[in-house]
Amino acid sequence: MIFTHAFKKVIRSAFRLSVPVVLAGALFSCSKQEKEVATPREAEATAIAIKLAPVQQVMWSKPIVSSGLISTDNESRLSFKVGGIVQKIYVKEGATVAAGQVLAALDLTEIDAQVSQARNNVEKTKRDLDRVQRLYADSAATLEQKQNAQTAFDVAQQAVRIAEFNRQYSTIRASVAGKVIRKFVNEGEFVAPGTPVLQVNTAGAQDWIVKVGLPDAEWLHIAVGDRATVQTDAWPGVSFAGEVRTVSEGADPFNGLYLVEVRLLPAANKLASGMFARVTIQPKRQQTAWRIPIEAIVEGQGQDAFVFVPDAQGTHVKKWPVSVAFLQGDSAYIQRGLESIAQVVHEGAAFLTEYSVVTISK
Repeated sequence: MIFTHAFKKVIRSAFRLSVPVVLAGALFSCSKQEKEVATPREAEATAIAIKLAPVQQVMWSKPIVSSGLISTDNESRLSFKVGGIVQKIYVKEGATVAAGQVLAALDLTEIDAQVSQARNNVEKTKRDLDRVQRLYADSAATLEQKQNAQTAFDVAQQAVRIAEFNRQYSTIRASVAGKVIRKFVNEGEFVAPGTPVLQVNTAGAQDWIVKVGLPDAEWLHIAVGDRATVQTDAWPGVSFAGEVRTVSEGADPFNGLYLVEVRLLPAANKLASGMFARVTIQPKRQQTAWRIPIEAIVEGQGQDAFVFVPDAQGTHVKKWPVSVAFLQGDSAYIQRGLESIAQVVHEGAAFLTEYSVVTISK
């Protein structure tokens, strides 16, 4: 009983001491919370000042840039029909040639022998045919023997035509009037059938073209008649006007690109086959896009990017995903994401997060 009474006394003393401590702690906590809650004036002082830019809907066509080599509309790599030893090349690189002019010839020793052999075979088969026909008239030869002799004679005649044709194309003649721009072999070399010997082009003022390869995403927007500009290192600062003349409907099996041919319009500047050229094509086909200042883009990867959009009250912003079509000058053209957005953050976007408090500057 004495222990119980003493214990109760201790408890009452502890309680009397703890009440002031608890009250003091509560008062300190409330005081701290009151200090942490910022006044409206303090909140306004910490807001980030921003400026908004309007979202403008425009029609656009993305310029397509590629490169290729200048050539001519009618450019030929001339070769021999049959193989043999090159006996003579009559022209040099850069020479002007006329249509039909002899440019190169093979050694005809073997080819002439083949022609002579074919002609002799015709004479033999003709004698055999005459003899069998006489025997057949005397009933000493069968109809089959007569037909076989006739067939052999006909085959021999065709062999002569082949040999004479090969002899004719053992000499290279210019297919068009133009210039020799390249010589691939020299006299005395052996060439196989179809091996290029000379390259000749028309070199006319109306014939310069550039062939470029485009991926399918760019090929889709190209059409015949689209305007183009062509630039070369040979003429720095000079742009040659051109237009798309042909658009391939099938991809190259080796590189997967679609061939587009751009014809250069007549110009006074001198050009040459093989010059490197940069081509910019402006498609006629247009699409809808939304134009915003390029500073409004805060981050991105590839075509995916983000902008900040103000809320209805104008006190906070939201990070908004967009798809960028292309950048040009100080503008960004957006192809998706801003259909229902009227304004984006222009100035101050680099300092914002989704939790930022903002104030809109006029």
